[in-house]
This record gives sequence, C-alpha cells and structure tokens, in this order.
Amino acid sequence: MIALELTEKDRFEAWLKELDEICFDELGFSYKDLPNQTYRIWFDDGYTAEDAFYELAENCYVGVEFENVQGPISSTYTQEFDDSSDADPGL
Repeated sequence: MIALELTEKDRFEAWLKELDEICFDELGFSYKDLPNQTYRIWFDDGYTAEDAFYELAENCYVGVEFENVQGPISSTYTQEFDDSSDADPGL
C-alpha cells in the first residue's frame, strides 16, 4: 500500500481553498478580490478557514455580521511591547 503524505504547502493550499469557498458562500467572490491579509500567519497560528474568514471580515467589513460564520474559535493574536522599546519583541 502506498501512503500519501501531505506537505505543509499542500495543507496550506487546501486551507486557502476552504477559505475561498467560505468567501464565495458569504460574499459571492474570492478572498483574492479583497485586500491582502496575513493568511500564512493565520494558518501557522492554527486558525481554521472559518477563523480566517472572520478575521478577514473584521478587517474589511467592520461591524458587518455574516450569516454562517459565528466568530473566531482560535485565540486572537495580541501584541505586547516592553517599556524600553517600541519594537515588537515577538519578531
């Protein structure tokens, strides 16, 4: 029996495809038609495609509620700074 192993790239592409399907269902067009977002970071942070759609909607359509998407399941990224620097310590 041959075992197929999905690469990280394959999983990310499948995740983007799922995000695109949600966008078409909710908005009637592709995520590619909207301003660029941090899709790869969201994927790496463990966001589901639905979480990513919610973030996308929050960034592009502030205050609009969508019928089939309830909100993020994953924790939201927060950025903290130390007192001595304006630089992001997480970078």
